[in-house]
Amino acid sequence: MKNFRFLFVITATLVGGLLASTKSTQQNWSAEVLLGTALHQEEVEGKLEAAIETYRKFLAEYPDNRPLAAKALLHMGQCYEKLGNAEARKAYERLVRDYADQSEQARLARTRLSALGKPPGGASGMISRKIWAGPGIDIEGAVSPDGTHLSYTDWDTGDLAIRDLQTGTSHRLTNKGSWYESSAFAEFSAISPDGRQIAYGWYGKDFSADLRLIGIDGSKPRVLYSDSHLSGIQAAGWSPDGKYVLTTFYGKDSTNQIALVSVAGDSVRILKTLGWRMPIKPAISPDGRYVAYDFPVEEDSPERDISVLSIDSTQETDLIEHPANDVCPVWTPDGKRILFASDRTGSMSFWVLRVADGKAQGPAELIKQDVGRRILPMGFTREGNLYFGLETAMEDVYIASLDFKTGKLLAAPKRATERFVGCNSAPDWSPDGRQLAYISHRDPMWEGSFVVCIKSLETGEERDLAPKLAYIFTPRWSPDGRTILLAGRSTRNRMGLYLMDVKSGNLTPLVQRGDDEQIPLMRAAWSRDGKSIFYVRGRPGTTKSGIVARELDTGLEKEIFSIPSGSTIPLSTIEISPGGQWIAFRSFDETTRAVTIKVAPSSGGTARELVREEKGENIPGFSPLAWSPDGLQVLFTKGSSDPQDWRFELCRVPVDGAKPQKVPVQLAMHALYDVRVHPDGQRIAFSAGQRTDAEVWVMENFLTPGNPK
Repeated sequence: MKNFRFLFVITATLVGGLLASTKSTQQNWSAEVLLGTALHQEEVEGKLEAAIETYRKFLAEYPDNRPLAAKALLHMGQCYEKLGNAEARKAYERLVRDYADQSEQARLARTRLSALGKPPGGASGMISRKIWAGPGIDIEGAVSPDGTHLSYTDWDTGDLAIRDLQTGTSHRLTNKGSWYESSAFAEFSAISPDGRQIAYGWYGKDFSADLRLIGIDGSKPRVLYSDSHLSGIQAAGWSPDGKYVLTTFYGKDSTNQIALVSVAGDSVRILKTLGWRMPIKPAISPDGRYVAYDFPVEEDSPERDISVLSIDSTQETDLIEHPANDVCPVWTPDGKRILFASDRTGSMSFWVLRVADGKAQGPAELIKQDVGRRILPMGFTREGNLYFGLETAMEDVYIASLDFKTGKLLAAPKRATERFVGCNSAPDWSPDGRQLAYISHRDPMWEGSFVVCIKSLETGEERDLAPKLAYIFTPRWSPDGRTILLAGRSTRNRMGLYLMDVKSGNLTPLVQRGDDEQIPLMRAAWSRDGKSIFYVRGRPGTTKSGIVARELDTGLEKEIFSIPSGSTIPLSTIEISPGGQWIAFRSFDETTRAVTIKVAPSSGGTARELVREEKGENIPGFSPLAWSPDGLQVLFTKGSSDPQDWRFELCRVPVDGAKPQKVPVQLAMHALYDVRVHPDGQRIAFSAGQRTDAEVWVMENFLTPGNPK
């Protein structure tokens, strides 16, 4: 009996524990399913209000699942922010208060609280306020001195536009037509001191660049300066008397210059030749005596310092020398201080430095912490209100599974990594399928801090390799899995193709773009034996443009497909079929403005068209193609021609010329691109996310008592 009772107790204990364990497992599974539903509503379907309700339901049912509850609160706050709802603050505050032990989520919540500023009613001194947010917003413009207007590029068409900040209405100042009619566009604009004119850079056909001028009402447009040796011109600001435009010249030979261009059109004065160094956005002092600009400290470093140069070029001072990344200087209206962004506290924040006669007066002071990831000042008003833009776009790498024969989705998309969420893109599987490489862009601004991450699918371990490149576009594993082919730009602004050793991260240049070639070397493909690479080389609109195969051992190149002069230009996307006999690529018809997908023999020969973009469709040029495992289909993404709608769906077209088909509707995600097929023939990796979102903020009462003077 004693033994029986002992066995009964042991059995009851085990059964009870098993039941408790089973219940706990079921609860965890249910919690993950509910949170996954909310994330799908937010990130895939874009139904923010529905997602908020699901997050709220999750928090009511599973408040004790602390990791997931913290994640739910963070995403709820982000949904509220996108809707412009003040409830975002409450979600972040609850996360910080109740889930402080979830360090990463709490840190992100504190960052957003800081960016939101103090709540209305309880504010004192400086206040930050979001005034414009959404997809397609441009932050490379400027505020008018009286704070009534904002210049920007309308990316629906590429036209220069103006926004009335009092009424919230916008209209275009130029009228180039749609992207189907013209590929020209405006970029970086500045409003004159009297608020009547706008200077802006204009990128035209064949990579030409002008500095142009137009009235704020759209009147009297004219070309102020043009130079065939330049690949770009930035309108950075105006002299206080309105007689000159401060510009940055980007040379086709990778030489950058800061210059003053006369509004009368009778002179150009080069203030500083920077060589390969590229300032983000120079700023002229209110008295017109100095120019402040940031620049890379070293060729192999993303960090920047700030210098001040006198207009007469007789004096130059290293204003800010610090191990951190110090960028985007802008003068306060009184000319006594320079505001700049810096990551010296661990995240991008606003700092201010007192300046007299072009020299620093004491140490810099922190005035606003954790502003945002990518910051671009848009100028001060006369009253001392600072307008600035934040890029809030986020993209991540996802993994899903599908049956290529039936098109059935076998496993819903799931993030490939939870590290540096919102900063990851461009995946590629290793030849054996055991590893996934992707790009993580961790720099708060445009360039630098690009990391190639390699994740083991068996252990989940991730390694970071940091090749010394200013920009990386795509990684492509070599067939032997020992190296990765990178397309990118060097710190000296040279586009090229590079081999990176998978173990050490050491970089070997393969080919770099010549000064006379304007097609970026953005992507390339391996031959199946790993002895050659394929890429696009040459100048558009000439007989020298084509797809070439390059032998790695000898460096010998052979053109396998020639681009007809003045007809079509491949848009940087080429992919070799699994068997190696076909090469797929996109091309752009300059007459009809349509994008087509073609295949040609990899050994050379005539190309054959598979897909032509119809009116009302959008086959994005930035997204690589992919092949199905059997080599019988080409995968591509397609979306609406509406630039505000960045939702793309995965499509496939048989190489035998049959009609294109959609892959499951569940894969119609925002900015879906970079699709790569796993060697097992089922799993796919791809990038998706909010690629075009931005916000414009104003920091008010900057010059009020209690703030830095």
